[in-house]
Amino acid sequence: MRKKFFWIFLMANVVLAAVPLAAQTPSDPIKCWWKTDKTAVLVGEQFTLRLTCGVVETRGTTVVPKMEQLDPGAVQLAPFEVVSGTHYDDILSPPWRYFQYDYILRLIGQDSFGDDVDIPSFTVTYGLKTDVPGAAAGRDHMYVLPALPMRIQSLVPKKANDIRDLSPESFAAATAHFSRANREFIAAGVFFGFGVLMLLFAAVHVIRRNRSRGAARVPMVSDIRLVGACLQEISRIQSEVKSAGWTPERAGSVLTPLRIGTAVAMGRRVAQTPMDTAAIPREGQIAVRKGILGRDRIAVSAATTAAAIERSAVNGNAAIADLGKSLFAFSAVRYGRNGNIDTPALNRALENSRAALQRLRLRSWKWKR
Repeated sequence: MRKKFFWIFLMANVVLAAVPLAAQTPSDPIKCWWKTDKTAVLVGEQFTLRLTCGVVETRGTTVVPKMEQLDPGAVQLAPFEVVSGTHYDDILSPPWRYFQYDYILRLIGQDSFGDDVDIPSFTVTYGLKTDVPGAAAGRDHMYVLPALPMRIQSLVPKKANDIRDLSPESFAAATAHFSRANREFIAAGVFFGFGVLMLLFAAVHVIRRNRSRGAARVPMVSDIRLVGACLQEISRIQSEVKSAGWTPERAGSVLTPLRIGTAVAMGRRVAQTPMDTAAIPREGQIAVRKGILGRDRIAVSAATTAAAIERSAVNGNAAIADLGKSLFAFSAVRYGRNGNIDTPALNRALENSRAALQRLRLRSWKWKR
């Protein structure tokens, strides 16, 4: 008797523990429905078919429908013709996200008068995305919407033997269209002439201004000094990381010396702009001193990205490869949306960048000698 009571008590606890767990996640990850604004139409009459779907978006699971299959240009609902369509803005109501499409349909045919024609069933394909690290993408799932019946009425009298099309426009209407086209063509020519004239005036003004000012000479900083400035910036960031740790903003500050160093390694142009002694460099710039006494300050910057490194045929260079990997790692932290920061990975990437820049500086010394 005691053993039987024990098993009953254990099963009751299991059921009670499973109830809140099941309540956390919706039973179906997607739900869709559609309807028409009319139940009966004439042949050739346009009507609206509205598709509404709700998908689950939680921290653990996200439903990703294939939206390209729902585009009005891709939807096929034979024998009905899709004339046009509209996609409205999504509505968020956690844990659901709702999206809606309106399709304008019509039926052209001679064999459906007085009959019920079904709008065929429609399939919404979707996938499930999880936040589990390393989890592979699962197979595609399908949500099937049932067919909708539509009553087709006749456009012609019962005694008519054929369908008479609308008559074309009259000669007067064609003459009016031709006259309007001529007036608009003349107006377009006049406005185009004014545009060309203004463009000529602007070109003459720019040429005269450049001649009067002359070419501005920007002092150039050597590659060795540029790489040295990048190493100093990385050393400063390492000191800040040891005392305050990594943040997305601090990871973004590493991108500036990496972009400049990679541009030097790839032989690309580095932007250099003179700056005042008391001026503060803007985001994406490093202040480099020029000259023997270091009185002149130059703001240097570069727009090198990881994608540019991949497009260039320099994969055999180890320094450029290390800098490209570091660029990708710090860009993911700076511009990512999840907010996760892998401190050991960032420390390794920063140390690899430092070693690559040191090799680059040594190679620049050899070239100079």
